[in-house]
Amino acid sequence: MNWLRNFMIGRYGTDSLSLFLLVLSIIITFVTSIFGGNLITLLISYAMWGWVIFRTLSRNIAARSKENEVFLTGWRWVMDHTVGFRGWVKTEGNRFRDRKTHKYFRCPTCHQMVRVPKNKGKVRIICPKCKNEFIRSTGKSAAQKAKEEQQRAEKAAQKAAKKAEKTGKH
Repeated sequence: MNWLRNFMIGRYGTDSLSLFLLVLSIIITFVTSIFGGNLITLLISYAMWGWVIFRTLSRNIAARSKENEVFLTGWRWVMDHTVGFRGWVKTEGNRFRDRKTHKYFRCPTCHQMVRVPKNKGKVRIICPKCKNEFIRSTGKSAAQKAKEEQQRAEKAAQKAAKKAEKTGKH
């Protein structure tokens, strides 16, 4: 490994831009090979690989640092301007993950999203942001379900008794 260390002395090495280009070229190569993309996309992917290798082995450290700084400035701008979208995606992912165990409601006053357990009947919710209280139904509780099941069983028994009575008379 000493030969590699000696070879890389005075060379730029890898940075954020190189890593981004490497990952992007791998993704493009993978997608092109699976979905049968055209030759141009494959050549673009290989050109990115070549650019990564060139940047890594370059001895012009100042130029490569400047390129990386320009990339990072653009990357920070993208990250700053997509915060809302990324937050929305994360929230929707959490809602999808919790869809069997929790319900989500918005506070009528401040519109804060509030998560409550499912199947607890009517619940009194206190908004953590504005402390407003509101009542929402989260689905039927176990006691309500049992009561309805009992009522259904009683109705079925009454129906069966009436049917037996009718068949017994004739």
